[in-house]
Amino acid sequence: MKKTLSLIILSLMAITLIAACSPQAVDQEEATPLPSPVIVAEGRLLPVKALDQSFSVNGQIAAVMVEAGEEVRKDQIMVSMRDSAELEAILASAEKEALAAQQALDDYVAAAVMNEAQAEIDAILARKRRTTTLNNYNASGSTEALARLDEATGERDLLQAKYERIEANGGLDPEQINTLEARLASANANVESAKEAIDALNLRAAISGVVADLDLTVGQQVSLGEVVLAVADFSEWVIETDNLTEFEVVEISEGQAVDVILDALPDVQLKGEVMEINARFEEKRGDITYTATILLKETDPLMRWGMTAAVRFSD
Repeated sequence: MKKTLSLIILSLMAITLIAACSPQAVDQEEATPLPSPVIVAEGRLLPVKALDQSFSVNGQIAAVMVEAGEEVRKDQIMVSMRDSAELEAILASAEKEALAAQQALDDYVAAAVMNEAQAEIDAILARKRRTTTLNNYNASGSTEALARLDEATGERDLLQAKYERIEANGGLDPEQINTLEARLASANANVESAKEAIDALNLRAAISGVVADLDLTVGQQVSLGEVVLAVADFSEWVIETDNLTEFEVVEISEGQAVDVILDALPDVQLKGEVMEINARFEEKRGDITYTATILLKETDPLMRWGMTAAVRFSD
């Protein structure tokens, strides 16, 4: 890598010196401004997109459905862990509760006419009990009779209000509907949560691409967050260079043309274009540096992920 860079830089310096020492340059009354120095940086060849993939749970590998180098589609299952009896039991229980909650809601809605009739009966009986307690209080005037009258009055008002709500809503009590719907929503959420826990046993492709770095065997134990493979999109290639100094980065811009030579393919010059310049800096050995990403406009069948490259930013 360093040898390639040195040769490129020495060639550029030689051209500059010859131009500066020519008789024409000496005879000019006013010296011609020297051209801006050519910026050459080191880079690494990468697929346009690549993601390391891992499970979100601990477990034992049950099946590996793909091979290294195989193309996969987004969301395709690539690796599965062994099923958990506990997770299956949780799902079964959640589904049972969801069915019961749905049935309770359906039964209540279906009984709207009966609900209204029962609410009316309850309100009528409450009024009668209140009349009885009022007569008892008028007859005795005791503190106990007054307490019972207050209790009967409250019950009458409560049941009368309930009847009016049900009558106004076609035989359904909005408060009861809310309670039953909340129960059903909670049950359905638990079902989805249980399904997600089981689906976490399957490792799905996060993007469409090619499987790489696969080294798994059936029966192997893997841990939460442990990288088990990568999926890369090789439809396009980029060069990432992270050693542009603060003085060099101001001389380049997005869209600028770039020439790239891979160390492994010194006779192949590839054209590219600056796709992105990272706004955030890094500090390396006391120098402030920036990363630029170059999208290659040309490719070669011998290109491989991770190859080093010399990147020349055109004027």
